[in-house]
Amino acid sequence: NAILLVSGRMESYIKYQELAYELFQQGYSVYLYDHRGQGFSGRMLSDPHKGYVVNFSDYVADLKLFHDQVVQADQPNRLFLLSHSMGGAIAAHYLQQYPHDIDAAVLASPMFGIDLGLLPNWLVRWITGLMEWFTQLLGIESPYAPSQGPYDPLPFADNELTHDERRYAQFRAVYQHYPEVQLGGPTARWINLAIPFAEQAVQAGQQIRTPLLLLQAGADQVVSNEQQLAFCEQMRQGGHPCAGGQPVVIAEARHELLNESDEYRIPALNATLRFFEQQP
Repeated sequence: NAILLVSGRMESYIKYQELAYELFQQGYSVYLYDHRGQGFSGRMLSDPHKGYVVNFSDYVADLKLFHDQVVQADQPNRLFLLSHSMGGAIAAHYLQQYPHDIDAAVLASPMFGIDLGLLPNWLVRWITGLMEWFTQLLGIESPYAPSQGPYDPLPFADNELTHDERRYAQFRAVYQHYPEVQLGGPTARWINLAIPFAEQAVQAGQQIRTPLLLLQAGADQVVSNEQQLAFCEQMRQGGHPCAGGQPVVIAEARHELLNESDEYRIPALNATLRFFEQQP
């Protein structure tokens, strides 16, 4: 049996060494890759720190290529998908488009809506769309979205990702050791495309037939927990509800459930493995 891990924005597969080892210890083959424009994958702009993609559908196409050419070459008995954040939105589109590729999926803190603070989605899209249009007119590359900039390793006290100081320090140390994987904030284009992609991922829930467990971080400040509820409602309307009928909430956990403190991480991993083991 195999697990295909689909990571989040800014991440590289090397961030998941601990998780990959643990899953391997549980008897799974583990497949990891880096999304285009981040990790060890090539960058498309002159500033390698800019989070950029031409079309979000490219992420889905890349996952399909990796599935077909790398994972399927080994012909695993059962193939499960485990995703985090942006990887969850990519996974939802993928499961809708390729219903027979994956036997069951776990979406941890999926990006079905971005926490944009007080600004409504339409306003953020209008601002970023205007920025993108203007730079294209001038023939220059997409700028950072407002308030975003190059890679900046925030001190642990200021991070919104995890309660675990040791894992956070390890993640930053790995990115220090491999500076080529460092990624800064998203560009105006990335944000402009991410909002509708996340909304469409919620709608995709109605067509998804793959057994699916959604893990929600109770204290998430990065993505919208409300939209995760909306996704499970879409799945219910489509006749294939999320496992348990709604998200499994890990109370008080921060966004990175797979890199959280053990008190949050172990329940998330136990729920994941139990769900995979339950599949007929």
